[in-house]
Amino acid sequence: MSDVLTYDPKKNIIIYGGRQLTGFAEDDMITIKPLGDGMQIYSGADGEVGRSVDPNSTFEVKVSLATSSKSNDYLSECYNKDRRTGSYMLPLTIKDLSGSTLFFAKQAWVQNFPESKRGRKIDNQDWTFNTGQVNDPVIGGND
Repeated sequence: MSDVLTYDPKKNIIIYGGRQLTGFAEDDMITIKPLGDGMQIYSGADGEVGRSVDPNSTFEVKVSLATSSKSNDYLSECYNKDRRTGSYMLPLTIKDLSGSTLFFAKQAWVQNFPESKRGRKIDNQDWTFNTGQVNDPVIGGND
């Protein structure tokens, strides 16, 4: 008999620059996308196969917050400081406390302001981060 595994979205934490982000969107709150090509396959005309390792281990991370989240203020401040100084890269940590996912970028920055919409209901603010090189990320399962 197999064990029942449990995922708890409330146990996903994101820390940017030493501050925990809060006030996530209803769904699809974190997206982690590699920008490199990982392992590339090569197949010659004679059938010989080789592979190469893409040295690009940078990522694009999207964090979706509710328009009401106070973390929007913090990320706006971080972006504005980086635009002014060009040197406001901060560490980014994503950890699933109900599982084994662990992502850490020593250097990350807010790519741009999110598209902002205001209406009758609370909507999402999708913040995109770019990272420097990331070593050994774990996209894991749950306990």
